[in-house]
Amino acid sequence: MRELKDSSDIAHDPDLLRTRIRRDGYVFFRGLLDPEPIRALASRVLRALQAEDWLEPGPAPERARLRPPARDFKNQNFYGGYTALQSQEYFHALPHSPELTSVMAGLIGPDVFIHPRKVGRLVWPTGMGTTPGIYTHQDFVVEGVPDMFTSWVPFVDCSRDLGGLSILTGSQNEGVVARLHQVDPDDERWATTDYRVGDVLVFHCLTAHAALPNRTDGLRLSGDYRWQSAGQALPSDALLPHLHGSVPGWDELTRGWDSTAWVDPPTGVDVVDRLGGEMPAIDGSPFVSVPVQTDRDREHVVLAGMFNNMRDGFRPEHATRDSAVIEYRITSHAGAHQWQVAVDGGNCRIDSDGEDKPDVAITTGFRDYLEIVGGRLDPARALADGRLAIEGDLEIALEQTQWFRDR
Repeated sequence: MRELKDSSDIAHDPDLLRTRIRRDGYVFFRGLLDPEPIRALASRVLRALQAEDWLEPGPAPERARLRPPARDFKNQNFYGGYTALQSQEYFHALPHSPELTSVMAGLIGPDVFIHPRKVGRLVWPTGMGTTPGIYTHQDFVVEGVPDMFTSWVPFVDCSRDLGGLSILTGSQNEGVVARLHQVDPDDERWATTDYRVGDVLVFHCLTAHAALPNRTDGLRLSGDYRWQSAGQALPSDALLPHLHGSVPGWDELTRGWDSTAWVDPPTGVDVVDRLGGEMPAIDGSPFVSVPVQTDRDREHVVLAGMFNNMRDGFRPEHATRDSAVIEYRITSHAGAHQWQVAVDGGNCRIDSDGEDKPDVAITTGFRDYLEIVGGRLDPARALADGRLAIEGDLEIALEQTQWFRDR
C-alpha cells in the first residue's frame, strides 16, 4: 500500500488540483486546518460518550477504557452517543473554516456549497466485535450527485492501526463499479497514511475508498463532509441530520448553539427526492473520465452496497438455524438481478448470480426493494399488494429479518 501524496504545495492552484484529481482521484493536505479546535472537539465528544456509558466512568475521557458491547450504526445502542456527536456545534462548523472552503471553491467553483448533513464516524476496535473495516465503495452510489466531493477529517491522530481512510488511486475513471471486498493491502493502487489532526483528504464521488480496520483499543473519531456545485440537484435527505429518525431533527440538535448557519439549507439549489438508488449518468465531467454504463450496471452497484451492508450486519447469535440460502430476485425496466445470501456455520456470504439451491426466494421490483430497505414501504403491505412475492420456506423469510442487527 502506497503513501498518500501531499498536495499542500498546490492547495491554491485549482488547475493543478483538478489535474491531480483526474489522475489520482484525490488530493491530500497535511496540516491544512488548525488542530487545536479539532482536538477540543474530540475531547468534548469523548466526554459526552463517557456520559453515554461508552467509556468507563472516573478517569479523564482520553484515558478511559471503552465499555463493551461495541456500538455501530446498525444497532440501537449506537444512537445516544451519535446524537451527542451530532449535537456538537463545532462538528458542523469545522468544514466551514476559510482554509478548507477556499480549497473547495477553487476545486469545484465559486458556487460550491457544503451539504447540511454531516457524517460522523465513531469506529470501535475490530477486536470488540465490529466490522473489520468497511467494504470498498463510492460515495456517488450513496448520494447520486455527479461531481460531488467528500472531505474526510480525522479528529484524533489516526495511524494505520486505528483504521484511517484508504483510497484506490485511479478508480475514479472506472465508472460505477461493484466491489464486494475490503482493502487488499498488497495492491499497490491503494494509498493511505498515518493521519494527524489538521490533515484533510478530499476525493471525488467516483473514487473507491474504504476504512481500514481499527486494530487498537480506542475509538477512531472522524468526519465526512460533502461538497457540490449549486448547478447540480441536491438530494432532499442531505438537508436532514445524518441518520435522521434515529437521530433528532435540527431543532433539537442545534439547541444552545451560537449559530445554525452551518446546517441551514442552501438557497437557489434544485432539491430532489431520492430513494437512495437513482444514479444519473456523469457526462462531461471536468474531473473524471467515465465509461459508458447501462442502467442495469448502476442498479447492480446499488444492490451490491445493500447486500454488503447485510453481510456486515450479520449477527450469528440471532440466526435460528445453522444454514440457509435466501435468494433475492429483483427486477426493473433495465433487467433482472439475482443475489443470494447464504448463512452457514455462523458465517454470512453474499453472491451475485449465486447457484446454490435456495430455501426461500424473495421477488420484488428494484424501486420497491429500495423503498422496503429504506423503511418507506412495509413488507407486509408490499406482500398484500403483490409488490413482493415469497416462494419456499416462509419461516426463514420472516426469521432472517432479525439476523442482521442487534435487537
